[in-house]
Amino acid sequence: MDNILEPKHSPQVYGLAYGLWLLTSILSVLVFIAGREMIIRSYTRFFPWEVVRFQTGQGSFSLLNILISLPLAALMITIIIGGFEYQHRSMGQPHAWVWLARTLALECGFLLLALYI
Repeated sequence: MDNILEPKHSPQVYGLAYGLWLLTSILSVLVFIAGREMIIRSYTRFFPWEVVRFQTGQGSFSLLNILISLPLAALMITIIIGGFEYQHRSMGQPHAWVWLARTLALECGFLLLALYI
């Protein structure tokens, strides 16, 4: 009975919303990779001797990689799962489109930042 009061959406709205969500999901994986590389590149600029130690198996890059990857992976999972849930629950409403636009803008901003750092 609760479905009677819900507004009906066209297939174009569903396709656009889920398509943009899929785009944000793909971009979140790219942001994960780019963000990890940005942090590691910045670390090696400040501590260049760690690169030589890593090549001999003594460096701390493995720990750094883990410490970077865990929060970025949590953020990526949040964007993918949380974004889908949010879009599914507020399909076609203006605030849902605003959140999609903000997410896309932030992800594109991080990818552009990765080009310069």
